[in-house]
Formats: sequence, C-alpha cells, structure tokens
Amino acid sequence: MGMVIDLIATIVAILGLLAAVGYGGYLLMLRSVATKRPGASHLADDARRRLPAAGGLVLGALVALLLTNGGITPDVIGLLLGGGIGLASVGQLQGARKRLANPPSF
Repeated sequence: MGMVIDLIATIVAILGLLAAVGYGGYLLMLRSVATKRPGASHLADDARRRLPAAGGLVLGALVALLLTNGGITPDVIGLLLGGGIGLASVGQLQGARKRLANPPSF
C-alpha cells in the first residue's frame, strides 16, 4: 500500500513541477518577445511582475517532490502540495493567456 501511495504522490508532484516550470517558461518567452516588439511594453511589465510568483510555484513543487521520498505522511503532504501547485500553475497560465488574447485598451 505504501509503495502505491509513494508512486502516485511522486507522479502528481512531477506533474505539478512540470506545470510550474511550464508557466515560468511561458512568462519568460512572453517577456522576451514583448521586449522586442514596439508597443508591447505592458506585456513585458506584466510578465516581469508575475515571474517571482512563478519562481515560488517552482520552488514549492520541488519541495513537494522532495517530500515524496519519505513515509506515507510526507507522501500525502507532497501529493496535496504538488497537486495544488499544479492546479494553481495551470490556472495562472490560462489567466495569462486570456490577458494576452484580450489586451487592455488605452
């Protein structure tokens, strides 16, 4: 039973880490492209403001992955933390994509 929980917790934590890294990578690419295009400085500023939060999500996902190396209790904590971080990262990514599709009007 403990091995199954460990496997599930590890998979969820890895998926949470991938989602967090994907969100951070998206922000970095968005910032890079926006700095090169005239008139897109508001997008670069938005991405720059959100990068520390993306870094925090990646750090939290790494902690969740490290927690999955313990017994059943740390596995459950790592599972919940990794799953929550994955869901938060996907939500933030979708929000960033919506903002990009509907830029603010000046």
